[in-house]
Amino acid sequence: MALRLENKNALITGGASGIGRATAIRFAEEGANIFVADRHLQAAEETAAEVRKLGRKAAAHQVDTSDEAQVNAMVAKMVAEMGGVDIVVAAAGISHAHYGEEGQPDAVPLSEKSFANWKRVLSVNLDGVFLTCRACAAAMIKAGKGGRIVNIASGAARVPTPGVGEYSVSKAGVWMLTKVLAAELAQYNITANAIGPGFIKTPMTASIQESPNMVPLLQRVPLHRMGEAVDVANTALFLASEEGRYYTGSILHPDGGLLMQ
Repeated sequence: MALRLENKNALITGGASGIGRATAIRFAEEGANIFVADRHLQAAEETAAEVRKLGRKAAAHQVDTSDEAQVNAMVAKMVAEMGGVDIVVAAAGISHAHYGEEGQPDAVPLSEKSFANWKRVLSVNLDGVFLTCRACAAAMIKAGKGGRIVNIASGAARVPTPGVGEYSVSKAGVWMLTKVLAAELAQYNITANAIGPGFIKTPMTASIQESPNMVPLLQRVPLHRMGEAVDVANTALFLASEEGRYYTGSILHPDGGLLMQ
């Protein structure tokens, strides 16, 4: 049986952990070569090593996706080393301005929100996805072979999240960005879709997994449990494969039924 992504080259941003890492490994299982990009190089190297164990080519690259020059250099390096970009999964993102630091989330209303913290979240979650998609789309158009763009948004793109409104706004922006890309890139046989996960077990959600608030949160989920990163990876695999070739401008929600209403 043929592998679904045999000999495809996939760029995964945020590929060092969580959804990005699960997607890199799942794609490699289906035959893809993986360019793992993340701000944490050592962890990206660990993901790349797992990909190589599966018999696929892999490279790790350190990048701040909110930096235009770094993103352009990342895609240029991938094209030079792997021969092109067939698939991009833009999974790099943060839940709040101090994510990855010792600081706590800026959980206050937008009326009291620090502009610096607002800008930080938007720069990574929205600007970073735009820059990544722009550079990859240009490479795909030049190659003339079509392509697949998969952006990781969130269920928060549809549902407001008081206290971390900048996160909801950034993910809603990713959803609209994806639809515009879909409309503009269809002529080149490049599809663009988004994924809006619900509550998924990842390092980003570690704090809420341990919170007493998790019980009432899961009561809102018809399946009454959190999802796994591989559930999102499988959704990305569908959109990146031939099975998903007639999807563009869509957002799929692996969320246990949370958003069914």
